[in-house]
Amino acid sequence: MHPTRRALYVALLGADEYTTVQLQKLVDVDRYNLYHHLRKLEKLGLVMNHRDQGRTRWWCVMDRVPLPTDGANSESDNTIASIDLSNPRVQAAARNMLRELSTLSGNTLDLESTTLESLEITGRRK
Repeated sequence: MHPTRRALYVALLGADEYTTVQLQKLVDVDRYNLYHHLRKLEKLGLVMNHRDQGRTRWWCVMDRVPLPTDGANSESDNTIASIDLSNPRVQAAARNMLRELSTLSGNTLDLESTTLESLEITGRRK
């Protein structure tokens, strides 16, 4: 992900909404580049211009997705906690929880052929 696009998305993840002017100050780019990157994020369905007031445009996140890493830091920008699963009892509990979540969500997980090492919880703090 382009650094400017990533910065815009991360900024919007941390707030309910921002105006175009606020975003421009946060990421320190000119208006042309700002709109270029906002349009790219909008085409991907990640953000949207959800209301206009006069000439002011308000932007918010539409879809929360894990951010690709740039290799510098393996942790996601929106990590809340990480649980070490090296204890066999904790790993068994995690497997049971993941099986149940898999069933509820309709996703298929093959947990039998894997070794669980950690569980990362991502989200947005209120």
